[in-house]
Amino acid sequence: MVDHWFRREKSGQRNFAAQTARLPTSTACFLVSAGFKLDSHATMSSKLQLTQKTNGTSQPGGDVQPKKKTFAESDFEFGKNRLGQGRFGSVFPAREKKNNFPVAIKVMFKNMLTNDQTLLQLKREIELQYYLLHKNILTLYGFFDDHDHVYIVLELCQLGSLFKVIKKYVKLTLHRATYVIDCMADALNYCHARHVIHRDIKPENVLLTEKFVPKLADFGWAVHAVSSSRQTLCGTPDYLSPEMLNTDNNHSHTYKIDNWAIGVLYYECLTGQTPFYSKDQTMTFRNIQRANIKPHADVPEAAMNVIKGLLTIDVQKRSELKDVRDNKFVREQVEKYNSNMSARVAAK
Repeated sequence: MVDHWFRREKSGQRNFAAQTARLPTSTACFLVSAGFKLDSHATMSSKLQLTQKTNGTSQPGGDVQPKKKTFAESDFEFGKNRLGQGRFGSVFPAREKKNNFPVAIKVMFKNMLTNDQTLLQLKREIELQYYLLHKNILTLYGFFDDHDHVYIVLELCQLGSLFKVIKKYVKLTLHRATYVIDCMADALNYCHARHVIHRDIKPENVLLTEKFVPKLADFGWAVHAVSSSRQTLCGTPDYLSPEMLNTDNNHSHTYKIDNWAIGVLYYECLTGQTPFYSKDQTMTFRNIQRANIKPHADVPEAAMNVIKGLLTIDVQKRSELKDVRDNKFVREQVEKYNSNMSARVAAK
């Protein structure tokens, strides 16, 4: 089981260091049945021992020796209002009582996790998200279970999903939208370098902290793909890439499907709608396969050029995310966003 250790600095900031601990038999058996590579009394991985969160890297824990602890539901005070709800459970705001540490806890019903696909998604979410340490990837602090539930302890994102923000404000300003895309491109570059493809990029899976820092979430459809291609059809219809819709190659795809999805996300952030949307899903898929991008007054030429580079049918010619981040227009917009945020902080 992955558990928490907290300490408070004199400044009042709470720092977190993750550690591994022995799994209770019930949790171990449940996860082994779900396909986890765990012995019933083994730790998850010796590589996870005494690691600290940093900006995209993992470092030894230094001179701090975390104290092992096994958590239970009683260690947390749950908020009344759900942050979100899915087929298998709900996400609640919560507070770790001893250290008054705010978290979000995904509570899933074990009796809903009965088929191979749902167990595989749970396995992926816990294994991959715990290993991925990046400032723009939602932190998975740990997990525990009881007789009826599995609890996943996550970083709390007070502003909720990007989807809710777009729905409320219709669209984002140019510099704010570009900042979000830059952060997501950075997070996905990190994933791709570790052979992880997310495969379900969409506004619902981008969460926002109190300071509007975007966090990539929900790795249930993600895959660790050392080989160059995959053949599973997954994702949200409006965000599917042309190769995902190609039955001739059995939906074969690579990490470039995430790049395509970032192009769709950028367009939706700027306009409040996806570029290929049609009331008729068949027409939506046809638009995707033709890369028929709707022009829009809220998308300036420089932004459209970035989007078109990502929404390129030829996978080999599709923009790399590093090139998107290095784009002069993107850098200018991100710098503008950061300057505006700095000015706001200084004005307080």
